[in-house]
Amino acid sequence: MRTALWRAVLLMALPVQALAWLSQSFAPAADDCDSLDSVPMRQNVDYNTEIQPIWSTRCANCHVDVEGGNASADLFLDPPNSWFFLYNEHSSQDDALIRVVPSRPLQSLLFTKLNCEIVDVGVRMPRDRLPIPLAEQALVHDWILAGALEGT
Repeated sequence: MRTALWRAVLLMALPVQALAWLSQSFAPAADDCDSLDSVPMRQNVDYNTEIQPIWSTRCANCHVDVEGGNASADLFLDPPNSWFFLYNEHSSQDDALIRVVPSRPLQSLLFTKLNCEIVDVGVRMPRDRLPIPLAEQALVHDWILAGALEGT
């Protein structure tokens, strides 16, 4: 009886352990990334006043809601709905990749595409332009690390 109970407990725990293992084990293939060591870490980064302006300045030419058309990679970065296209959303280029994984910038496709020369899918962003400044990359990193909240 005791052995049967123990087996039942183990079998019930396996799916939970498997999910925990899968969520921890993903290692992006991104490489040749910019170091943010020279930029002081920030807390309480506000999405609307600090992150959205990065999208509007650096990304809006490709990732906008164009009447009768689609934004590149089905990623709309126009205000006020850009956050909804990022937070815990699967990439349209590879469903196994998540655009923004709250509290995990290095597992977030968005951050690695801004920060690394070699990315999991596609090319570094912004496409065919200079990388965004380290200070802005750091803001995106710190926003994701703090949970990628829509507001402060």
